[in-house]
Amino acid sequence: MNNPVKVHPLTWLFGAAAALNGLFLEALTIGLMLLIHESGHALAAKAMGWRIQKMELLPFGGKLETDEHAGRPAGEEWLVVLAGPFMHVPILITMMALLHMDWIEASFYEWCFQMNAVLFLFNLLPVLPLDGGKMVQLLLCAGQPFFRAYKLSIFLSFTSLLFIVGFAALLLPFYAPFFLTISYITVQLLVMWKEKDVMLIRFLTARFYEPRSLKLLDVPLSKTEPLLQAVRTLRRNRTHVFQINSRIEVTEEQLLHSFFSGKKDVQDMIENID
Repeated sequence: MNNPVKVHPLTWLFGAAAALNGLFLEALTIGLMLLIHESGHALAAKAMGWRIQKMELLPFGGKLETDEHAGRPAGEEWLVVLAGPFMHVPILITMMALLHMDWIEASFYEWCFQMNAVLFLFNLLPVLPLDGGKMVQLLLCAGQPFFRAYKLSIFLSFTSLLFIVGFAALLLPFYAPFFLTISYITVQLLVMWKEKDVMLIRFLTARFYEPRSLKLLDVPLSKTEPLLQAVRTLRRNRTHVFQINSRIEVTEEQLLHSFFSGKKDVQDMIENID
């Protein structure tokens, strides 16, 4: 990474507002918690050999951008996703040790404990791009094609977000940073929905150029079926063998090669397979 860590402008805004209100130490502490959380994701990804592009700090967590695009085994992604929330455990242990050595006051420890818990729980909400939303997406990918799971995870995230906003509006006092964060998440979900076809192509490209030997899954196809519809049936945790009219067998590699070569339907693919 040329510039491994970036800070989102919204994070700078929150930090500046906190500093102007005499909460510089608190803002610095939250920033350090966010950095440790995101470093957990980055260290796990690095250990798995992932190609990291950027790590960006957000007011509620962070965003790790890689070149993998769901092409890695699901087990690796589970470890990378869980590594962030796990880092809140050593944060808590460190704070307890500092309190025990009288390096920090009890009131500051209580505040740190609360903020650590808030960041931990907030990131576990079932809303993309939070860690909880990524876990939901991984669970959906375990039993459904990648494209369908990707779309469904965004829909469920929108639904959960509406519930959270409604709950906050009815029962909690107005808190500007919370609603700014919700606005950011909403924009990210809209972008993810708009780029769903792009993510499918990235997923297919990873499958084609970096194939992995996974458990085989037979998929029936019709000769008249469009290839776009066929590639949308691919799952991230399976290697596919396509059965065409129960007579012709086509490998996943052959199907992807035909798709990227511009073939439009299964019949066109069969006629051009050597």
